[in-house]
Amino acid sequence: MLNKNQLTFLSIFTLFGFSGIAYFILSFSDAFAYIEIFEAQNLYLDIVYGLFGGAVLAGLGLLILQIPKLKKVGEFYQQIFTNIHLSWPDILFYSFCAGVGEEILFRGAIQPFLGIWVTAVLFVLLHGYISLKDKSKSIYGLYLIIVAAAFGYAYQYISIYTAMAAHFIYDVIMFSYLMRKNKAENHQNSAGE
Repeated sequence: MLNKNQLTFLSIFTLFGFSGIAYFILSFSDAFAYIEIFEAQNLYLDIVYGLFGGAVLAGLGLLILQIPKLKKVGEFYQQIFTNIHLSWPDILFYSFCAGVGEEILFRGAIQPFLGIWVTAVLFVLLHGYISLKDKSKSIYGLYLIIVAAAFGYAYQYISIYTAMAAHFIYDVIMFSYLMRKNKAENHQNSAGE
């Protein structure tokens, strides 16, 4: 199980390390430049689109987790955070680091070479959301491939800031859902004692 210090370290590495890896990858390319990742026509509108789209995708993800056969998937992810008591600043920080760092690497540096769908599958596989031993986890993983592809299309057709904002708000909503469930269960357990 992760503890808060490990999660903080991983988040900081995701923000800076993944950005550095993206820079390294693109330094070998004549076709794609690192600075081009950050081009945008309308930064604020791009962010609003991302926040709206990411919230819709998170809402759909929460609905999917309510399907009886997939409830244990939500419980699995909830268990990861059982011993980590996150505050709102923690949730916002971790979500920001993942949204920025992962989008720069996957959408900005990997997607131009592998395409939207291969990058989405790679993203989900590397996060461990597909499991040969757990069919329900893999079904949810298939939904996450669609989510990752949506981030890819947001980057390709709008800007990296849309993908970052969508990823950020998706994670905020999912983190807060898991933490609320943990608090509710802890409250139930302490009331039952």
